[in-house]
Amino acid sequence: MRLFIALDLHEESKKRLSELVAALIDQGWRGRGTPPENHHLTLAFIGESEDIPALRRCLDQAAGPSFQLCAAGLSRFRREGGDILWLGLRQEPELLALQRRLTDCLRAAEFPLENRPFRPHLTLMRDAVQPVGFDLHRFPPAFAVLRQRIDKISMMKSERRDGRMVYTELYAAPLSRPKSDGLGEKEEQ
Repeated sequence: MRLFIALDLHEESKKRLSELVAALIDQGWRGRGTPPENHHLTLAFIGESEDIPALRRCLDQAAGPSFQLCAAGLSRFRREGGDILWLGLRQEPELLALQRRLTDCLRAAEFPLENRPFRPHLTLMRDAVQPVGFDLHRFPPAFAVLRQRIDKISMMKSERRDGRMVYTELYAAPLSRPKSDGLGEKEEQ
């Protein structure tokens, strides 16, 4: 099985991301938009593996407090033939700590991981071509599109079905909710 560890998004967040892609297309962007159901934040790519028990243990060990995931603006990875357009995410301390705990556990369990810095982002479009004069850093809808509490970390299976990528959650480890998160939410009893 082809596996990865991710933060899955709520349906409302996926809808807003799809609306952002539509707004970018209206602004003249060309490319292949990410299907709404496939929006997620990858924390670690595992690749081919059948060792579900070890991966479950790593998710359970890495789980910590829940936190807010917030948009931080648009950017792109330049590629010949078309870029990857993405929405950057704020590098919240809880997010970075979760990803570090996860990769430490995965490496200790001898899962081969990529050696590149973690850059939290959500892929919006592949083979993207930017319209002339478009300023990525001044596109207002990108900053307001995402603000979501993350309450679980997920092991996902990736497979191609009928010519498209389908992601299926195989396991989720809950993140604990703090008594008060300082965001005006009612304190839990």
